[in-house]
Order: sequence, then structure tokens, then C-alpha cells
Amino acid sequence: MFLTFEHAEVPVGALLRGGHSWRYVEYLGRYPYFHVSALDLDEEGARTTTLLIYTVPDLVDLAAAKANGWKIQQVQLVSPGHMNGTGEWRMEKLKAVEGIELARGTSYAYVLKSGTTYFDHEASKNLPRQDWRLVFSADAES
Repeated sequence: MFLTFEHAEVPVGALLRGGHSWRYVEYLGRYPYFHVSALDLDEEGARTTTLLIYTVPDLVDLAAAKANGWKIQQVQLVSPGHMNGTGEWRMEKLKAVEGIELARGTSYAYVLKSGTTYFDHEASKNLPRQDWRLVFSADAES
């Protein structure tokens, strides 16, 4: 989850009704998140924007918002070092997200454009690949 503080808020004025702007946010997690480049399309044209998305369901919801004028251009996975094996956070182009239902909820596999796959739970690596289902495809968005 992303956390913000009142003292970090930057007034945006009347141009963005209901919007808030922050000088910084804090990320409270050890799980990956998504850096999404998108177009916000409306009758006035297209506005390029970047979204930081915390959960897979929120990414899927954004992909489904085409009817509301959103077009995803690129998704990058921002992964913690324990997941990517480097000990440091990395940002890499995402190809797809696959999911498998377990007793404790959905486990995700993050398939990168490089061909590498990261798993949110170490034990999920050993589950049969035919049991996984496609949850999100970046190729379908571009």
C-alpha cells in the first residue's frame, strides 16, 4: 500500500477537481507493484500519465477501463530484491500475470518480457504450470 502524509500534500488548485497531489509517497510492503504508462483519453484529447498500482486486481480493473477512456501503453513490474534474487528493487517490462487459486488465496506469477518469471510465493514455483490461468496480458493492451 502507498502511504501519504498531509504535510506532503501539494495544492493543485481548481484545475483538478477532487484531486490531490503529493510530493512523495511511502510504500508499505515487500511485494511488487506496477509502474504503468497510460493514456487518459477524453473529448479534449489524450493525456499521458503514469500510475503506480499496488495490486493485480487494480491492474486488471485499469485494463478493463478502456470504455472509460484509459489505454495502457506499458506495464513494468517493480519487484523487491528477495523476489528477483538481486537483493535490490528492480523495474522490468511485464509481459503477463498468471494466477493460481490456493487455500490461502490467489498466488501470482509475473512473466517478464525477458522470459524470466517471478513468483509472489516461493512455494508456488513448484506448482504445475498447466494449473495457472492468465490474469493480465500486457501484449493485449498495447
